[in-house]
Amino acid sequence: MIKRLTQLTLLLGSCILIAFLFKTGDAYTSSNDYCNSCHVHDHALYSWHQSIHSKPNNNKLVTCIECHLPPKGHGFYQAKIKAGWRDLYAYYLKDSSTYNWQQKSQIEHAKIHTFKASCTNCHTKLFPDSLSSNGELAHWHYVRNKDEMHCIQCHLNVGHGNYSKTTHNLSILNKKAPKDTIYIKAASIQSFDNFTETIPESDVSFKMIAVKNDKLHNNKSSQAFFIGQIEVSWDEYLLFLSETESEGRGENTQVDGISGATPPWGNPDQGWGLGKRPAITMTHHAATTYCQWLSKKTGKNYRLPTAEEWEFAAKLAYPNSKLSEEQINTNKTQTLEPDDIKPDILGTLHLFGNVNEFCADVLENGEYIIKGGSFRNFKEELSPQWKAVTQTEQWLKTDPQIPKSIWWYSDCNEVGFRVVLSFHAE
Repeated sequence: MIKRLTQLTLLLGSCILIAFLFKTGDAYTSSNDYCNSCHVHDHALYSWHQSIHSKPNNNKLVTCIECHLPPKGHGFYQAKIKAGWRDLYAYYLKDSSTYNWQQKSQIEHAKIHTFKASCTNCHTKLFPDSLSSNGELAHWHYVRNKDEMHCIQCHLNVGHGNYSKTTHNLSILNKKAPKDTIYIKAASIQSFDNFTETIPESDVSFKMIAVKNDKLHNNKSSQAFFIGQIEVSWDEYLLFLSETESEGRGENTQVDGISGATPPWGNPDQGWGLGKRPAITMTHHAATTYCQWLSKKTGKNYRLPTAEEWEFAAKLAYPNSKLSEEQINTNKTQTLEPDDIKPDILGTLHLFGNVNEFCADVLENGEYIIKGGSFRNFKEELSPQWKAVTQTEQWLKTDPQIPKSIWWYSDCNEVGFRVVLSFHAE
């Protein structure tokens, strides 16, 4: 009897000790300090401190595991073990200096490491009294499409940083202080040579490259044309927005009759920068409207290229279809400025990589051809013949507006456009 009692006591004590060690170990490995002792990307901790999640809410901080592991009872320990083995392997057997952290912070990667159940476990009320009208619209959209959507599609940086996608960005449309040079008139084309276009009453200019078009297949009557040296930049596109956006029309009489875009939600440049970087996230309709605006401003007939024209220019730029690492951006992370690469033989920049470029060609399903690939593509898969098509429904997945925006894609940051101009010899 005493022996059995001793064995039972030892068994019970062992269970208590194991439970204590498990609880202590679970608490220790669930702390922010433990997470940051293993993870080597210090910017994650820094950006967390900038976010609302690092501020006490009802005397409670949101910890790493409350976003990056599912709630207990929803596969918590299975996910924790899996994440632990993955992180230990990376910590001891991989070189953290080779990691592309910016790429890993983008939506397709972030969805893997953030659990929707964790978001809704904490945010049980989707329609609190403090919710804005824009937020209410977005949350109703989520409720109707919750099987297809993840919270971070709209709140990507809410845990790391202070960016909110559910707010119209009016500040981006504010006119910047002009440079010393203000152009009085548009450029005059005297011959079929490269020229620099100047947008009247602004300090914005861009270069157009002459493309001899006498050998376009299947279309011998095609005229020669000019093509933009670079994709339409934010400098150019923001001028268009500031003069035509529908909630603050400019006073320029040259653009009367052109209704521009509504203000975007959040940062359409994704925080990568404005200036000469390619303008992105606009719809094909918006790009076409920009061409109409630019045509009225300059007295010319700017438009989107046809796929055939784009391909012809690309073959002149890369006659052997050999894409050099120094002439193409496929960094899987973000757009680059023109000066970050070398020009091709034709004199253009970023024909391949950087951003997909709209063409004028429309398909039977209403989608449009895009050419060139983006920073997400691999260099080896791109060529003058490469093409893809717009995915309007997919690129407007998180747009809560009814009807959907005709101006901005809510879920595509890798498409822009380049303008062309037909040349008519006198």
